[in-house]
Amino acid sequence: MKKPGFLLIDIIIGLGLLGLLAVVIHTSIATSAKSIRIIENRSVLLDNCQRVAETLKVPSEENNEFFLALSYDDGFMDYPSPYAPENTQVLVRLDEHGDRIQTYTVMLKGEDSHVELVASRILK
Repeated sequence: MKKPGFLLIDIIIGLGLLGLLAVVIHTSIATSAKSIRIIENRSVLLDNCQRVAETLKVPSEENNEFFLALSYDDGFMDYPSPYAPENTQVLVRLDEHGDRIQTYTVMLKGEDSHVELVASRILK
């Protein structure tokens, strides 16, 4: 006659399956958390990149001097921006210079990623 209840082997197999399931779930949650951090960092970089591009569009004396210092051969040049978070480098490159429009690329380099944005400004 069988006794009702679980055998020790049934309990051990159940705990093993729960442990395996816990490992799989933990791995997927850790991967998701890392992806979310990367997306958040890129979003912050893109927001700051847009702020720098909009700041450079303003026809001020400082911006005009900065663009005069840029040349097509130099590639990217450092730009001192108050919008850049710590450990982020702001770089600007002059792409095209016409009679009325100047096109430039703003790049923010973070620790693990970078963002580029092409913008233009109207010359007076």
